[in-house]
Amino acid sequence: MITSFEARKVLRSSRSGSLATTTRETKTPYVSFCAMAHDYEGQPIFLFSDLADHTQNLVIEGHASFLCEQASHLSNPQAGPRITLVGQIEKVSDDDLTSLFLQSHSSARMYSKFEDFNFYTLRVEKVHYVGGFGRAIWLKRTEYLGDSGTSLEFFNEQNGLLETIKRKFPSFALTCATKLLKHRGKNWQVLRVDGDGVDLKLGAKIVRYPFEKPLKSVEEAIENIGKICA
Repeated sequence: MITSFEARKVLRSSRSGSLATTTRETKTPYVSFCAMAHDYEGQPIFLFSDLADHTQNLVIEGHASFLCEQASHLSNPQAGPRITLVGQIEKVSDDDLTSLFLQSHSSARMYSKFEDFNFYTLRVEKVHYVGGFGRAIWLKRTEYLGDSGTSLEFFNEQNGLLETIKRKFPSFALTCATKLLKHRGKNWQVLRVDGDGVDLKLGAKIVRYPFEKPLKSVEEAIENIGKICA
């Protein structure tokens, strides 16, 4: 059975994707490559220039689709997972959302201060998830986003959660990145934690460690992280 957790896993493991908008002149599809971050519910966050064609398209028609994938590196890309999110793209000025984007894309900090650059989010309406041959499903907004209470808890308790991990499990980031995910390096840090997994950072490199199943509370996340370090 395909779950929303599998769909969010693809989104949360991605830092970029393909954005499809409708051209303002000819009303035809236009696809562009965009950097992306995500909020605690799994909705994309973008930083767009006013001069970009996709931004000018969105002024006329705000509905768009965004494709993320974990398949192009495979010998048979069609066997890999991908997700298309459909919804309305809106300009946002929420400091919490903008900070999440800049955490994932620190090099964009300079551009974010320019007057012609603005942050946007895609308010998900529905999602198409393909997990490989014969594994495809459309998910409604509520099905994809999951428990809003859990997302809010991880958002509100994030700073305290990171401090707890640093104090109680100082080896977690290194253990997770090098032993479980097989990456190199010594100075790995926990960037953030949500109910689906953990983002780890080393310099400009960010990797994702997904939990085996979606967690329902910060307390459950601490318990799982403790088991990894045991």
